[in-house]
Amino acid sequence: MDTSQLELEAEDFIASRLNRRDLLIAKPKFDVLGTDLLAFSQMNDGVKFCRIQCKGRSLSKSKRSNISIPSKYVTDGFIVFLYIVTPSPEPFLYMFFPAEVRQWTKNKGDDFVLAFSLNNFESKLASYKVTDLKVKALKLFIENANVSGEFRNLVVSEINLSWPAFTVSVNATLTDGE
Repeated sequence: MDTSQLELEAEDFIASRLNRRDLLIAKPKFDVLGTDLLAFSQMNDGVKFCRIQCKGRSLSKSKRSNISIPSKYVTDGFIVFLYIVTPSPEPFLYMFFPAEVRQWTKNKGDDFVLAFSLNNFESKLASYKVTDLKVKALKLFIENANVSGEFRNLVVSEINLSWPAFTVSVNATLTDGE
């Protein structure tokens, strides 16, 4: 399967699953620090969100695979979703919080790498499977995000001052000893 097609399929699947669980999902028109999707818990002043990177992998033809995430992407507001297709009819979906990604193997390129195979992925990734409880944890993760002022009020103004020409005169007296 074409990897780019699988990545789009993964994004759509993930967005749909999260939307159905009352998270607002946006697809940014940029790729900054691996951001494929943005997840919001609400849309009002003081909005909080997290960045999501979606990874799609197929174990239908190849029996082994892996994902890698540059370590600079993994901030406290970053989530990784892994979408796996196999010969079975239903795809598998897993979610990793930043602390979990940081536990993966680190390669020489300073990337976090998670390797898995058709024989071990279900048992190896069982605790990361997307469930209602995991989505509830994601909502709490977003609600407890530390907003550092990105969405605070912004006031922009311009001040133009002009004075007519003026003259200044200074008179001073100096005395000895003082």
